[in-house]
Amino acid sequence: MTLERAAPPRGTRPRNRRALIIAAATDLFQDYGYDQVSMSDVAAAVNVAPSALYRHFAGKPQLFTAALVAEMTPIRELLDRSADAELIAVAEQLATAALDHSRLGRLWQREARSLPRDDYAQLRREVTASVTMLADLVAVRRPELSRADTRMLAVATYSALCSVSYHPDELPRGQYEQLLSEVILLILQTGPAPSAPSAPSAPSAEREPAGLLPVARRERLLRAATTLFAERGYSAVSMEEIGAVAGIAGGSVYYHFDSKQQLLAAALTRGDEWLRYDMYRALRGVTDPGEGLRRLLRSYIEFAMDHSTSLDLLVSEATHLADEVRSLIKQTQRDYLGEWIQLIRSGYPAMSEAEAKVRVHAVLTIVNDAARTPWLRSRPGVLATLNEVGNAMLQPPPRRS
Repeated sequence: MTLERAAPPRGTRPRNRRALIIAAATDLFQDYGYDQVSMSDVAAAVNVAPSALYRHFAGKPQLFTAALVAEMTPIRELLDRSADAELIAVAEQLATAALDHSRLGRLWQREARSLPRDDYAQLRREVTASVTMLADLVAVRRPELSRADTRMLAVATYSALCSVSYHPDELPRGQYEQLLSEVILLILQTGPAPSAPSAPSAPSAEREPAGLLPVARRERLLRAATTLFAERGYSAVSMEEIGAVAGIAGGSVYYHFDSKQQLLAAALTRGDEWLRYDMYRALRGVTDPGEGLRRLLRSYIEFAMDHSTSLDLLVSEATHLADEVRSLIKQTQRDYLGEWIQLIRSGYPAMSEAEAKVRVHAVLTIVNDAARTPWLRSRPGVLATLNEVGNAMLQPPPRRS
């Protein structure tokens, strides 16, 4: 693995060596994934012996945690300085910080789940602390909201910030900052939907019974693999464990799937097919692009809440597939995103394709994160709140005078 970043000459001891190690590791983790990067790779990127890394970090989990915290630190410092700032100023500063540190989303949403359990728990505490800082800031400016409301808006804001990781150069910098700040301000000013029969919450997966298992062994294996991959990550799960959960012993598992990677590919393909069918169902009989977009958003939110484990795989596990299969999965995801973009541009022809892509990806990231967060997924009114925020984000704001 190689990096274009210039490394200090071997044998030198720069004062900022720890910062250089973190910067090189961040690049490698983003480009190749946590599981594919070794401490030796990082050492080579900064032109030192591997032993030099262990004077700064106990191991790869600690190095990854330091890399992600380094991406979050500027946002925390910004929030510390914003005690007296208006929400519009906070939104503008957050947009700038997100674009300056655009790797946060990929590291947290895609790679962090590969950490050992204790290290992942520590990193979750760091993320929770950052969310709490923003929730506290919102609470001061919007005292009418409950604590749960401000936390929900803070999580949605961080999701929007993380969405830039996937399209960091989609728009010219000034235009991107303005668009992202408008999106963030919209979220922070949203009034969460009340807990009422018209605004139901999604069912909590933790409280639902497991239900009846399929009879077909292949389907049982797919179900077990999807659940285990989503809970613990692809690398931490063995074929034997999948077979045990599915109630299929020993080598019988390989009668249906040649390898764990083939199982992952089948699970990802199944999730993509469900998502695409749900889109076709939502758009059936619709002729107006605006109505189609509203139906598609509502349908996607409901799908995400019902299939959060499939979303976990689509977001974070495709990197483990062979290149050819991974490319195919990514192309189907781009095609799906393209359907959203086409709907938006049909209703708002003046909006550029790049702006539409940024808006769609921000909305999908917010919905995905809500669906993958148990306390938020089960919150009363979350479906209606996501629907309100998403509809507002998918259309251009009133033209400024």
